[in-house]
Amino acid sequence: MLSKFISNRSLVSGAALLASVLLCVPAWADGFYADVHGGGTFFENDSARVTAEDSGGSINAHTNFDPGWLAGAAAGYEWPQGLAGEFEFTFRQNQLDRIASSTPLFLGGDMHSFAMMFNGYYRFHNATPFTPYIGGGVGEAVVVMNNARPTSALTGLPAFDSGPFGGTDVDFAYQGIAGVSYPIAAHLDIAAEYRYFGTLRPGFQEQIDGEEAKVSPTYRSHNAMLRLIYTFN
Repeated sequence: MLSKFISNRSLVSGAALLASVLLCVPAWADGFYADVHGGGTFFENDSARVTAEDSGGSINAHTNFDPGWLAGAAAGYEWPQGLAGEFEFTFRQNQLDRIASSTPLFLGGDMHSFAMMFNGYYRFHNATPFTPYIGGGVGEAVVVMNNARPTSALTGLPAFDSGPFGGTDVDFAYQGIAGVSYPIAAHLDIAAEYRYFGTLRPGFQEQIDGEEAKVSPTYRSHNAMLRLIYTFN
């Protein structure tokens, strides 16, 4: 009889504990939100194609970027189920150390981009104040190369005799997103986030020493960032 009483009491206690946990889960409302974000961007040292258009010669090379920075803003809408969609604008800036094959072909300069993206998220709301989330996005990016200086290995001239090389291209962009947010005030959250961002291979074309040259580097980066998110509901 005593064991049956203890068993029933344990069952009631367990049910009460489960109910209290469920009641502690916040009721997440839908609504509009906006954010500002910033952080560091770290590019992969990846491949590049360097082509002399007139002679038809092509060189397989690789890029070396220094760590850079990013800043941007976004605005979106979240539904009660944790799904959200947003439009985002982000600027990225990195110094270009060199583009090289067996020897450097370009030295110095920088690459930056203006990305306009549509992102989708799923936020894992739970009983804690921490909200993990995952997402992804697609859009387009304006990619710009500035002031890369051709070397004598490319032109046959001393580097200071060749003017700076650069250009602009617009390419399809994509990204994967993972992060976690935490409320710091009414309607205001802070989030730590990782993004893998990439575009289709951009191409930059300009005359070097009287010959048309084209440089096509890959443009893919790892991004660590903080977001301040304000919800309007």
